[in-house]
Amino acid sequence: MNAQHKIRCILTLLNRAYGRPPEFRKSDPVDGLMCTILSQNTNDRNSLAAFAVLKKNFRTWDGLSKVDARTVARLIKRAGLANIKAKRIKEVLGEIKRREGKLSLASLARLDTGDALKYLKSLKGVGPKTAACVLLFSFGRPVMPVDTHIFRVTKRLGIIDKDLNIEEAHGVLSAIIPKHLIYGFHLGIIEHGRKTCKAQGPRCGSCILYRLCRFEKKPFYRKKEL
Repeated sequence: MNAQHKIRCILTLLNRAYGRPPEFRKSDPVDGLMCTILSQNTNDRNSLAAFAVLKKNFRTWDGLSKVDARTVARLIKRAGLANIKAKRIKEVLGEIKRREGKLSLASLARLDTGDALKYLKSLKGVGPKTAACVLLFSFGRPVMPVDTHIFRVTKRLGIIDKDLNIEEAHGVLSAIIPKHLIYGFHLGIIEHGRKTCKAQGPRCGSCILYRLCRFEKKPFYRKKEL
């Protein structure tokens, strides 16, 4: 079974287990960037709550850019690392306004995917995962964001080599996953990583992908669970 056929089989099984992902809808890229920065080193519940607080307190990102970092940190406390993230948000918004003349990333739509990734990663504190999230969810570009769930699960499944590092995984996965499947595969693998293929104590005994998995320790966890 070649890699692309295996990926299609995996996605079919994930959709059967967790349901099909929500219909794709593009989001504002600055919103997406801010939300992804808030999501670093925390869970979605905390980051989305902090994002909602910012949107409630500021009508525009330009308004947020004019307040001091301490105010922003107080508002995003729930997201964790509030002082670091507040400073990062202020710096990123300032740099976007300096480059674009306004707080907009609409110009990225005119760039090819490689140049758009370079632009985003040139912003301080924006790594490959954050950049890929903005391009995938705000522009529908075929790039695969790799978080800890994606990295762990795709290694266990044998989709990427076990010696690959997380930064290299972005390029490899973006290249081998069929472009029209990246959105659904990304969401499906994250759901599987959260609910079944956990870092500690994976639920191998009830895993819908067990037969396709190359995780060396899966027989141990299967017996332990059963």
